[in-house]
Amino acid sequence: MIHRGLRASLRVVFALIVLFCVSSVGMAQISDLKPASVLFFNKYTSNPSAPQQQDTQINITNVNPDQGINIHMFMVDGSTCSIADFYLGLSQSQTGTFLASDFDPGTQGYIVGVAVSGGTPVQFNYLIGDELIRESDGKLANLQAIGCARIAIEDVTPNGDGTATLLFNGVEYDRLPLVLAVSSFNSQVTHSTNLALYSPMDNLMIGNPVSTTVFTLIYDDNEIPHSTNVRLSCYIQTPLSSFRLAGGSINQIVPAGRTGWIKLNGVTRPLLGAVLTRGPVFNGGHNLHPITLLNSYGIRIPAF
Repeated sequence: MIHRGLRASLRVVFALIVLFCVSSVGMAQISDLKPASVLFFNKYTSNPSAPQQQDTQINITNVNPDQGINIHMFMVDGSTCSIADFYLGLSQSQTGTFLASDFDPGTQGYIVGVAVSGGTPVQFNYLIGDELIRESDGKLANLQAIGCARIAIEDVTPNGDGTATLLFNGVEYDRLPLVLAVSSFNSQVTHSTNLALYSPMDNLMIGNPVSTTVFTLIYDDNEIPHSTNVRLSCYIQTPLSSFRLAGGSINQIVPAGRTGWIKLNGVTRPLLGAVLTRGPVFNGGHNLHPITLLNSYGIRIPAF
């Protein structure tokens, strides 16, 4: 027979374990390191007349060893917000690869891939992906796809009008970032860094751009912030050297041999993006780091 005090202690330990597990599940958020049901590719580009100089290779893999899946792919034009979509089928343990120059030549923007069954979004947290990017100015990057897991076990219920809504609220799908960071950048006196940034549209049927202002803080390596803003509609790629700042250019704030970092606040809208940089020694890119998450955001897609 277990002593009463020991039983009480075991109940406390058990409660703490349950609390830890619940907290861990509740804290599970988007990541470029985990399988998921929705993938965001933060940038694609191509030059159809010279793909060897500028192109993007998109890779998606189904890590489920027993079950295949269809993926509804949405390629969003960063200039017009128009959408080209298609279905990609992957059998169990299969990987698929395509070039932006073959599927959407001459376009720059972002891609969303949604796991579906019969056109309806489903829980299938077995998708991983990445992309290889070559820019005409010599920038190179290998960006991991941002994965949003479907937390709810059941399929998404269609709205009844030929659409379904993906709710990124921490209950149905992982939440999306509200505040992002460029973890560090080298002085633009010696380096060339481009920021690719977008707020995912809330309707992937018609492509409705929403103009918004991204509140931006640029910190030097002495912890001093300098504020500015970025106007965003569909998608933007801009060099860091183009930021308008009071009190001097970004090259004066972060002179040669120094570093800085950037915080980007969507205020009311989610943000995703990446940076690509090229310098005299290093050349590469990475996704922006989520700092704060938006409580809830919905994206409508076609469903049947």
